[in-house]
Amino acid sequence: MQSTNTLHLPNLGRSSALLNRLLARTRLRQLQLLILIADLGSIQRAAEVVGQTQSSATKALSELERMVGLPLFERHARGVRPTLICRDLLPLLRSMLGSLTGCAEMLAAAAEGAQGVLSVGAITGALSGFLGRELAPFLQQHPQLRVEVVEDSHHALLAALAARTLDMVLVREPAVVASGMRFVPLLQDQVVAVAGPGHPLHHKRVVHANQMLEQQWVLAPLSTQMHEAFERLFESCAQLPQHSPLITRSLPMLLEYLRTTNAVALTPLSVVQPFVQAGWLRVLALQFPPTLAAIGLLVPETPEKHGVNLLAEFLAQVAVKSLPSHSQQADPR
Repeated sequence: MQSTNTLHLPNLGRSSALLNRLLARTRLRQLQLLILIADLGSIQRAAEVVGQTQSSATKALSELERMVGLPLFERHARGVRPTLICRDLLPLLRSMLGSLTGCAEMLAAAAEGAQGVLSVGAITGALSGFLGRELAPFLQQHPQLRVEVVEDSHHALLAALAARTLDMVLVREPAVVASGMRFVPLLQDQVVAVAGPGHPLHHKRVVHANQMLEQQWVLAPLSTQMHEAFERLFESCAQLPQHSPLITRSLPMLLEYLRTTNAVALTPLSVVQPFVQAGWLRVLALQFPPTLAAIGLLVPETPEKHGVNLLAEFLAQVAVKSLPSHSQQADPR
């Protein structure tokens, strides 16, 4: 046991020495160059992007490799490719430079008179069904604040919130709320079947699953809630529709495809509500009782920025606790 502990001590010492060397000698431009070389596969092209000559970029990369004591790229006939250790480093470097970009944006906003910048993440349903509508009046009330909105998947947003690269996120209620966080429900949601305004079934007062077997479907990818809902819909039919030529989770693609075809799709009402209200889509009167988890605000109990509580309180005050009015607006009858 003692020998095992002793073996770890030199590694800790080397890590500390390497950190000190990187802090003392590494230039941010070198790290930016490293990421560009990995992305472009070419030292010359990366040098052009940052306004350097190829020889100066090659020298900067060589200095970085000598500093860490490891090769970061492998040369081949068409350029370079990152080594295994470089591939492991890239996500950390991207995150670090991303944080630096955030610092620059915050300082620029402060120089222009802003008293705070909030980074808010949201799933598509939260943007379409709630935040897109409510953010404008908040910013009118608080002109000293700026809000950066990032759209991403549920899991990516939770990871960003945990890493504190986002100040708050609007997501579906998680099964377990992490310690130090609180969830504020904002919007109830439900699964609906949608189609273009000219679809022949949109005048029907009631549509059953067996009537949908012959329809052309746009499917959500496997392992998504909407694909699971699609399979549950047809459980009583003992078969699934056979005509499903398109699989996508892209909202622009879905809207355009439904608009130009007689296809149908299952989607959260929160995602398509603005387009239903605008007359671009119709909600079919398909009997589909299961509802989705509420969309709400996940925010630290003790946020670091003063504007976080302002936005959280504003959104909570205007929160839509249920969807009766939405359902009436979406009623195809």
